[in-house]
Amino acid sequence: MPSKPVLLDADKKRIREKLEALCEACWIAQGYKKTSIQNLCGQAAISIGTFYTLYPTKEDLFSETIANIQRRLTEQVLDINRNNQTKEGFAQSLKMLFREYDSKPFLYNVNTADFQSFVTKLPKETIQKIKFDSFGFFRQAVHAANLHLKIEEAQAYGTFSALLSTISAKETLCVTCDYFAVFDFMADSLVANIFV
Repeated sequence: MPSKPVLLDADKKRIREKLEALCEACWIAQGYKKTSIQNLCGQAAISIGTFYTLYPTKEDLFSETIANIQRRLTEQVLDINRNNQTKEGFAQSLKMLFREYDSKPFLYNVNTADFQSFVTKLPKETIQKIKFDSFGFFRQAVHAANLHLKIEEAQAYGTFSALLSTISAKETLCVTCDYFAVFDFMADSLVANIFV
């Protein structure tokens, strides 16, 4: 059996970044199941042996990719809230988040068969590692926006979670109206009533 390639740390970092970018693009376009290691390696111009030097499994690459996406998305929302510490700024961050979820269903809809086929292959410790702390994220966003709640924190969190979950009604809403306009109206209204 041939030995695995020996890579310098700088090469590992560069190849990992490339593979994670390719993984994200393929995941967005076609989902987890249709994204193959062979295809990713071809696009990255590396051997499959090099892939396995960096990631023991396909799921390890996907787990790293989703963790990076979560970090990036968190920073985008927090940046909006830090740079516009108003109710309007908070509503703007919700609108950005909703549009992100809408534009990449393979990444964010955890209830699809495709996403579930990924999760079922993960060990429990990996699931815990990539599990997104949405309540903590909500607290960070409110803190970054320097806003104060009129209602109890858990109720506010639940309200905004329910608002974002309206994405599942997209197919029904888009038949009769602009669902982005509906979401934006609800976001503006709720933010106005939930914060002081």
